[in-house]
Amino acid sequence: MPIDLAPDTRIGVSDHLQLEAGDGVATGKTLVVAPGTGGWTVTEDAGALALLAHLDANGPASLSDLYALGDPIARVTHDTVRELFDRGLLELDQRVRGTSATRPAPGLELISPKAAHNSYPVLGIFHVHNWCNLACTYCYTIEEGIPREQLSAEVMCKAVDELVEMPTRFTSFEFHGGEPTMAMPAIREVTAHAQRVYARAGKEVRFSIQTNAYNLSPQVCRFLADNDFSVRVSLDGTPGTHDEFRVDHAGKGSYRGVVRGIRRLQELGIAVHAVCVVHAGTADRIVEMYDSMAALDVASVRFLPVFTTGKAGLEQWLTGDRYLAAYLGVVRHVARLGRSGAPSVPLANLTAGELGSLRSFKREYMCMRNPCGAGVNMITVDTNGDLYPCEEMVGKPEFVIGNLRSETIRDVLDTSPVVRQLRERHVEEIDECAKCTWKQMCHGGCVHKSYTHFKRLDRESEHCSYYKGVYRELIWLDVKEPGSWEALSPSGARR
Repeated sequence: MPIDLAPDTRIGVSDHLQLEAGDGVATGKTLVVAPGTGGWTVTEDAGALALLAHLDANGPASLSDLYALGDPIARVTHDTVRELFDRGLLELDQRVRGTSATRPAPGLELISPKAAHNSYPVLGIFHVHNWCNLACTYCYTIEEGIPREQLSAEVMCKAVDELVEMPTRFTSFEFHGGEPTMAMPAIREVTAHAQRVYARAGKEVRFSIQTNAYNLSPQVCRFLADNDFSVRVSLDGTPGTHDEFRVDHAGKGSYRGVVRGIRRLQELGIAVHAVCVVHAGTADRIVEMYDSMAALDVASVRFLPVFTTGKAGLEQWLTGDRYLAAYLGVVRHVARLGRSGAPSVPLANLTAGELGSLRSFKREYMCMRNPCGAGVNMITVDTNGDLYPCEEMVGKPEFVIGNLRSETIRDVLDTSPVVRQLRERHVEEIDECAKCTWKQMCHGGCVHKSYTHFKRLDRESEHCSYYKGVYRELIWLDVKEPGSWEALSPSGARR
C-alpha cells in the first residue's frame, strides 16, 4: 500500500551510499548502492541524487526541511521518495527495506521479504553410491582406491520418513553419486516410498537427479519421465571440450554416449538442464561451449567453476577475475541473442542467483542467502549414512554432523555445533565482506568454497573478485543495452 508522506516525515539514507558514474552511452547516469540493505538504483534525476547526497552527508531531516533547501531537491516528487525507499536507499520514519540479513541501525525497523522457507530442510540429497561409469579428470566425489559403498534404500526411506514430519510444505529429494543411475533398484524403491508417505501427509514431494546421462537406457528414462524427475546432466560444452576431460575408464571420450542419453530423455518430454564445469583449460571457449549445448535444445545451462578438491588441482582452478571475464563473455553473448530475437537458452545460475539478487530483496536461491541453505534448508546423506549440511561438504570429516543409522535428522540439526556455526555465519562479521559494496547480494558466497580455500568458515568467497564485478557489470549491461535482463531471464520482473 502507498506510503503516506507528510511535512514532518523523517527521511534519511539507509546506509552510507556508494556512487558510480556511468560512461559511454550511460554518461549522465549514476549507479547508487546501499551496501547494508542491498538496495540500488541507476538514475539521472539531479534532484534525487542531490537528496541522497545531502542525507548521506548530513543525516536525517524532515521532508519540509529538505524541500526548504530549494532546487534541485525541491523538485523531488513524493513518488520518487517512495521509490527510493522501496529500493532500500532511503529510510522513512524509522523504517528501512532490505534483505533478511540486513542489520539496520539502532532504532530502525527492517522491512524485508518473508523467508522463502523456515529453518527446516526442504531438500534432501542422497549420495546413492561412490562409484561411476566415467572417470572425469576433475571429479570431486570419486576418490581412487576407496572401496565401493552404496547407501541402502532402508536408510534413504528413513530420511524420507523423518523429513515428511518436518513443518514444511514440500520436500525435494535429489539423487546424487557417483553416477546414481547405476543404483536404480534403490532409487525406484525410495521414490515409491516417498510418494506414498507424502500423499498420506497431504504434502508435495519432488524428485531430481544429477546424472552424466551416459548411455542411459530407455527403461531408466521412462522411469524418470513417469515420476516427473527434474534432470540435470553433466555436459561440458562441445564434443572436444567434453571428451578431453569427461572420459570413461578406458580414457575414451563420453560425449556421444551422453548425447544419446539426452536424446532419449527429450523424446519422453523431459527437460534436460545442462551443468557445465569451467576450468583453466576451457574458460576461453565458454561461448563456443554454450552454443554447442544450446544446439542440443537443453532447457538451461548452468556453468560452474571447477572445485579444487578431488582430482582437480590448482592448475585447473580459475581465479575470480578469470572466471568473471569468461562468464561475462557468455552473458553478453546470450543477451545479444535474446535481444535480437534469436533462440537462446537461459543461464540457470544467473537467473536464480545474481539476477535474482538484483531484482528482489528476497533470496529464493538458497546458496545466495545468509545464512545459506547448508544445515538450514538442506541435508545430505552419504553412502555410509553420515549426515552433512550440504552436498558439497561430503567427504570432509569436519563437516559430518551425525549418522542417520543411529540418530535422527531433527536431533542432529538441533544439536550439531557445525550447524550452529553455519547458521551464525553472517556477512557483516566477515572482514572482507563487511566493507564490500555488494555484500547483501552474494552474502559472502559459498561457505564450503570459502572453507576449502581458506580453511575457515569466517572468510569471503574464493571467487570474491567475481562477485565484486558481476553485479556492477549486470546493472550497467541493462542500462547500456536495454532489454538485456529480459533476454537473459524472460520470466522475471525487475524490482
